[in-house]
Amino acid sequence: MESDLLRERLAGRPVEDVQATFCAVLVDEWVKQGIGHAVIAPGSRSTPLALALSQRSEIHIEVFHDERSAAFAALGVGLATQRPAILLCTSGTAAAHFFAAIIEASMSHVPMLVVTADRPPELKDVGAPQTIDQTKMYGDVVRWFHDPGVADTTASYSWRSLARQSFSFCIGNSPGPVHLNLPFREPLVGSAIDLPVDSRVRHQMFGRLDLGQADYESVATVLNVDKGLIVAGRGCGNAEEISHLAKLLNWPVLADSRSGCQGIPEAVQYFDSILRSELFATANQPKVVLRLGESPSSKVLSQFITQSQATQVHVSAFEMTADADHQVSLHISTDPATFCRQVQNYVKPNSDSGVLITWLKANTVARSTVVHFFNNSDERLLAPRVSQLVQEDLIPQENLLVSSSMPVRDLEWFGGDCSRLNVFSNRGANGIDGVVATGVGVAVATQRKTAVLIGDIALLHDSSSLVDLHRRHVELKIIVTDNDGGGIFHYLPQATLVNADAFEMLFGTPHGTDLLQLAKAHHLATFDCRSAAELRSALSSPGTCVIRVHTDRNNEVSTHQEVNALVVSALRNQ
Repeated sequence: MESDLLRERLAGRPVEDVQATFCAVLVDEWVKQGIGHAVIAPGSRSTPLALALSQRSEIHIEVFHDERSAAFAALGVGLATQRPAILLCTSGTAAAHFFAAIIEASMSHVPMLVVTADRPPELKDVGAPQTIDQTKMYGDVVRWFHDPGVADTTASYSWRSLARQSFSFCIGNSPGPVHLNLPFREPLVGSAIDLPVDSRVRHQMFGRLDLGQADYESVATVLNVDKGLIVAGRGCGNAEEISHLAKLLNWPVLADSRSGCQGIPEAVQYFDSILRSELFATANQPKVVLRLGESPSSKVLSQFITQSQATQVHVSAFEMTADADHQVSLHISTDPATFCRQVQNYVKPNSDSGVLITWLKANTVARSTVVHFFNNSDERLLAPRVSQLVQEDLIPQENLLVSSSMPVRDLEWFGGDCSRLNVFSNRGANGIDGVVATGVGVAVATQRKTAVLIGDIALLHDSSSLVDLHRRHVELKIIVTDNDGGGIFHYLPQATLVNADAFEMLFGTPHGTDLLQLAKAHHLATFDCRSAAELRSALSSPGTCVIRVHTDRNNEVSTHQEVNALVVSALRNQ
């Protein structure tokens, strides 16, 4: 057996060689499982695993000076590939800087294999440098934690199993981050022995149970109504299967920009503006809402569904129910594409197309109104128009990463059909941290042009990820809407309830930073755009760059109100 041969060959070898071989086995098994990316933050204690990773040509390595940036880059790889990147750092507080991205990975169900190097037990609690308690330091946020102790030949039989198990927990029923804490003793540089040949590829995966006929028949009885909606977000499944089901039910599909199904005939992209019409919302209350995948960002949609008191069915590949309003009647944890395909065999075809036609007509009116409004505002480039121009510039299968806060909302509400693109956003925890690094990870993993639509505060928050960006082999367009502060707070009650000076200090938070000078300091090409023509020109430039678009956060609220009022008026007059 391989493990017996391994133990025999390691007999009498020094600790540094045992550790090097342990790491070589882990990496070899991870390669067999299909891992192809590693993101490394430099450090000494992680040397054995860093060297093992560097010696495998199958692993693409990216190095980040800042652990926080490294973690969000690993998140981007997981977002783009649905396979974990290995995220490695040294011991001590370095590991603490991973936490924000780990939280996002957990809440967004993004696989990530976090490996923290550690000091051996004899250096704990004696004041040794870079030594903290790393045991379960990420708590319940990770899917699994394990510390195997310093590598020992007596446990060599378990090394491959450890690698497989860590990978499996990353991509199991509830994908997410896994934490391995690996203590290493000095010397840290050793020579791995030649690994015994083992051509078998063994997978240790957690299977998902398929729904049976009785389950589908039960769900079909809920869906067999004339007035229903399908709401599709990230992770909703196959667009074609959703279209077939929607056509059978004669229901509209309210699809957000990350769903991949905004291009199907039944799709409604401008639902946020439409539902701001009280007349339309009141007249089109659904009886059933089938929610597929994650929820769109629109609070208007969420309130509409809740107020309708419709029966809500949520289908997700993950066990966690997206039910912030606690209104879901039935949560089904299964593959949404399989669900849509199978349930079609049990629902009754709905011959009444009135609901679908009504929503599609409203969508046509809203689209025409929105496009006309922003086309006529090209000389004063507004943030929602930026989202339109960016998505229009990209070709099929290129990447668009959109930051939380206002960018994700502008794209969802006004960006139009994004179904030809790969759209990503960190909407698990909805934070604005690590957006640039996440974009780097997406670009590295896919080797495709990637646009990052981001606000100025989010860019400043992740400015350390600009380090070495000009030397990375990616094409990254960072489009920053710069309104010198936190624009989203102008949409919240604080904007009218708090004294203007206090609001500006606590929420507006102007920073006065010249973002283009910041980008130039990192040797990046820059563009300053104030019109649609200038933005189109900048987007067509080759290579990685930072594109700034000046916007006015004091006027952005009124802009949204104006375009939504025009949609409401157009719907009233149709």
